[in-house]
Order: sequence, then structure tokens, then C-alpha cells
Amino acid sequence: MTKAQLLEYLTERAASYRKGCEASIKPNAHMNDVVPADAIEQRVIDAILVDFVNHIGMHQGIDYALYTKDFVNT
Repeated sequence: MTKAQLLEYLTERAASYRKGCEASIKPNAHMNDVVPADAIEQRVIDAILVDFVNHIGMHQGIDYALYTKDFVNT
């Protein structure tokens, strides 16, 4: 897998995960500090996912430039 393929894969996985992210985080409260009453806004989830994928890209020497708007149609 090339670096570009890795980033494309991570982007696809993040895009498919994003809508169910909050529902995935809350049952796993034993693994984080989130309590069920906490609201996690979709825009914050999107920002974290985009930042993470771009962070991986940066460490691979790639300015991937993924934006939250890239998730709009997912």
C-alpha cells in the first residue's frame, strides 16, 4: 500500500464511521472520559477525524489537505 493509498483508505473509513461515531464512543465510556449525557456535535467529530487523517498524512510527508466539507456527501 502506498502512502497515498493509505490516506485514501483512512479517508474512506473516516467518512463511513463519522455518522455512527457518537454512538460508538458512548458505549465505550470505560475507554474514555465521555459520559452518556455528553453531547458530541457532528462538526466536532468531523474536525477531529479530518485533523487525524491530515496528521497521519503530515507524518508521511504529504500535505493531504482533507477538509470537513469533503465529508458533506457521505
